Amino acid sequence: MMVSVYHRQRIQHAASRQKRYGVGGRLRAAPGTVQALAFAAALPALMLLAGCDPVQIVEGSDTHVSIRYDGIMNGLDQATALAQKACAAHGKAAKLRRTYHEGLGAGERFAFFDCV
Repeated sequence: MMVSVYHRQRIQHAASRQKRYGVGGRLRAAPGTVQALAFAAALPALMLLAGCDPVQIVEGSDTHVSIRYDGIMNGLDQATALAQKACAAHGKAAKLRRTYHEGLGAGERFAFFDCV
């Protein structure tokens, strides 16, 4: 009688302690995990926005000034105040020519002023 060298052994797997839902036995995330991960992913972007100057002069001369502002924390009033300061350095007053909004939602906003 010959004994087979190759044979299968039954492997015992440890039983799972978590409940499984759906086809294929996918595990569900614990409540609050998705929100915590979303916040953790958005945190660097929020820190980057908080670190940059929300109102700044993009271009300026004695005849005109262009201001970039965020439109969330600082609006057109703060942009106008900065334009008045820039034009006052040349002995002139700022007059709003036009505004421009770039991007969706909280995108960048620009205000263009003439120094008269």
